[in-house]
Amino acid sequence: MLTIKDFISKYENYTDEELYNVYKNMDGYSNEAQQALGVVLENKGGIESIITKLKEKQIVNNEITRIAKETTELGRGGIDSSFIKTTTSSAILSQEQVNAIIDSKYAEVELELEDKKIKPNTILGSILGCGVATLVGGTLWGLQMIYSNAIFYMLLIGLALLCYGIIKLFTKKSKNNNAVLIATFVAFILSILLGDFLYQLIGYRG
Repeated sequence: MLTIKDFISKYENYTDEELYNVYKNMDGYSNEAQQALGVVLENKGGIESIITKLKEKQIVNNEITRIAKETTELGRGGIDSSFIKTTTSSAILSQEQVNAIIDSKYAEVELELEDKKIKPNTILGSILGCGVATLVGGTLWGLQMIYSNAIFYMLLIGLALLCYGIIKLFTKKSKNNNAVLIATFVAFILSILLGDFLYQLIGYRG
């Protein structure tokens, strides 16, 4: 059984959030745990001090969320980060902190926008990836029918993921790119048709 000293050592490593959660559910803890919590809270200035710090932290987090959201919306709208910095300020955070948030979030937006762009390499990669995905997916789909003489519809999800994975590998783009989505759909349909053709050609071999 843990002693008061053991609980104190444990609670001293808790964050303010964790201590507050323990405090809210104090009735469910042993007397030793409650006494230890009281000691730790007193050393940290009392429960009111912790609640105040948590509220201040929440205010800061809300401000960070607000700035990040504004940066995302403006960045997606084609506004560059320099202009966003000149129009975004905060009564809670310093301008240096605001700029750091904008830089971090804008970098994510740039990656997102770049991922959506359809370039010549994207089209070429989509075509090549579609071809490879069709051959691989169609072969696997055909083998499934050839050796089982049945269609397992749950495997359709795996087939779609396989096609997407191969095309993503060739294009270096994600599902957010329309070319990747179209190529994946085409490869998926062609894979099923190729698999059916192989099955009709070879027949059941189970």
